[in-house]
Amino acid sequence: MNRLGQETSPYLLQHAHNPVDWYAWGPEAFEAARSQDKPIFLSVGYSTCYWCHVMERQCFEVPRIAEEMNKRFICIKVDREERPDVDQLYMTAVQILTQHGGWPMSVWLTPDLKPYYGGTYFPPEDALGRPGFVTVLDALEDAYRNRRDEVERSAEQIMSVLERVSALVKPTTPVTIDGAWIDKMIARSITDYDPHHGGFGRAPKFPRQTQLELLLHWLDWANNPGKLADHQSDLKQQARVKQMLTHTLDAMAVGGIRDQLGGGFHRYSTDAKWLVPHFEIMLYDQAMLGWVYVEAFRQFGDARYATVARGIFDFVLREMTSPTGAFYTAMDAEVDRQEGLNYLWKLDEIEQHLGHDDAELFAKVYGVDQGPNFTDPHHSDGGPDKNILFVADANLAEREEGRLAVMRQKLKAVRDQRKQPLLDTKILSSWNAMMIRALAHGGEVLKEPTYTEAAKKAAEFVLTEHRSPDGGLLRSSRDGVKKYAGMLDDYSFVIDALQSLGDPRAAEIATMMSKRFGDSSDGAFYFTEDTATDLIVRQKIGSDSPLPSGNAVAARVLLGLSEAEAAGKVIRAFGQQLEGHGEGMSSMIQSALAYVQREGPIEVAAGPAESQRPKSPEEIAAGVVQLAARWDSPTTLRLTFAIAAGYHLNGHPAGEGLIATEVNVEGATVKSIKYPVGEEKTFPFADKPIPVYEKQAVVKVEFADQVSGRLNVTIVYQACTETACLPPVKKAAMFDV
Repeated sequence: MNRLGQETSPYLLQHAHNPVDWYAWGPEAFEAARSQDKPIFLSVGYSTCYWCHVMERQCFEVPRIAEEMNKRFICIKVDREERPDVDQLYMTAVQILTQHGGWPMSVWLTPDLKPYYGGTYFPPEDALGRPGFVTVLDALEDAYRNRRDEVERSAEQIMSVLERVSALVKPTTPVTIDGAWIDKMIARSITDYDPHHGGFGRAPKFPRQTQLELLLHWLDWANNPGKLADHQSDLKQQARVKQMLTHTLDAMAVGGIRDQLGGGFHRYSTDAKWLVPHFEIMLYDQAMLGWVYVEAFRQFGDARYATVARGIFDFVLREMTSPTGAFYTAMDAEVDRQEGLNYLWKLDEIEQHLGHDDAELFAKVYGVDQGPNFTDPHHSDGGPDKNILFVADANLAEREEGRLAVMRQKLKAVRDQRKQPLLDTKILSSWNAMMIRALAHGGEVLKEPTYTEAAKKAAEFVLTEHRSPDGGLLRSSRDGVKKYAGMLDDYSFVIDALQSLGDPRAAEIATMMSKRFGDSSDGAFYFTEDTATDLIVRQKIGSDSPLPSGNAVAARVLLGLSEAEAAGKVIRAFGQQLEGHGEGMSSMIQSALAYVQREGPIEVAAGPAESQRPKSPEEIAAGVVQLAARWDSPTTLRLTFAIAAGYHLNGHPAGEGLIATEVNVEGATVKSIKYPVGEEKTFPFADKPIPVYEKQAVVKVEFADQVSGRLNVTIVYQACTETACLPPVKKAAMFDV
């Protein structure tokens, strides 16, 4: 057993028997790097990350590779759920270096913690033009030993970029955040709605809970405009947003992304239809979706949403709650190294446990009679052989609910006898706070005191057990062992939870939050306390992750404490990001909406042009494509994509697992959209040619009738080079006809 055997994180303990001489993040590792003059290999992941397990099996469990790691580097393993501050900082560095990111995250640092190279998953051996992990280790250690000046110069440059990227800047022109601005941001945020399957974006498809919550708040605001009583949001847009919401919530509720026997939700769908999930279950997904379904029931009165919410809450209280009342973090995606094994069924198994007649009804309702629908990507001969349960016949399901409820209980009892996925029993303050907020809302709206009492019990745990000697919040605990100072998310989310319960202790925590994280220069909050000593840069985060931004929640809770001036400063500090990239900041838009509803418009002053500030990967991606439009005829719009040199876009359709270039148009009835055929090109990261667009691509949009008025056009694309891809981009444009 290596040093990780002394840790409490299930993710770190998973690596405790690796032949790698792992250190945890901390002074012991830093001193070893300095005293031995070795660079650091930093590996970041989390317990339910599938590809983290793959890299462990292929690299970290292999004695030959571990020997190379131990000889050349001080190796540090980090659980990103315990240390999101470390994860966010070095993920930014990886994005700067490679223009993409993900987990497992692999970063090489100098002994003073400055990154000089990074990436994500590395295969063990060289293949298809891509260097293997051992080749990378050899090259990076050689650079540190024999070209130290180059490594240190590169590390200083990356450090400088990190500092500048982390700085907040003002918009180049003034911004007024009012009702019209919020309506504009709502219109921008819904342009990639999937009219066929519900949800937003394409596969892999995430629920996007912060966006769903924003849309619900916007609909509620339309009926309760507050200070902006003279502003009337477009009634057609209101109807359209409601239709999008209900379609999405309905589709997720009947899809494979929802555990039809257990009631919880998996993390995301690998396809566009919500059928095949990535099977890990995260506490934060249950919290956010539970809140959303409760609020949808409150606003729309559809009892189905109350049923889904109760299913989520009952699942968490049954399977993810500790004896102390606090909530566990996650459940793994795999069992015996096979993804989703616990959740899959065969027809003969169902017949064995239900009998022929009941099995026939169950199979018809839950799609089993249509044949197997799941192919294990790593343990299969290529064809589907098992079933993910989904609701194939909603009408029949509603008519036969009494019989089906008994069947679900029987099969759930059978499933409980199978080997279960790993349960990560870590307790995180921020994630618990999200669940507390959801249960409090559910208890009030559903008139269910059990949920309210569960929320209060968990809140008491956090406020008594997750406290440092100076009264501050702690981040994490497991089996009574408490670790790490709380971060902005922990403080702002806990305040939010306490406000949901009407607990006056929210004000006390808010005072500590402002003192420990606030920046008086702009009013925003740092992610880490001012006493943090193991990070080379303090960051301010305004974007959602999928978790809400800590700054956005801080603004909202300050408003709830009647500290409107402080809340307004937070929103103004992120004004430039909101204007340019608001689609990724749903929670901050929600806080802005709450502010203008209560206090009126927010004026964001312009600042000097920041020509020296480096662009983020998202900003770089946004600049890769310039869009031009012209009319070929009264019913044909030609859209020309001018693509920057050195980049290509994925074609339409795209290669497997890639994000296709796509056009969405609102404001007129579209007859067809004609995409050019992508040029087949071979790249080192792919084992077969991929259709791409380079230099220029022309898309023709055919309308059913002659168009008048204004068209809202949105393009979605992912820009890539020969070796890496930038984050996906959604760009909106308006054309007067």
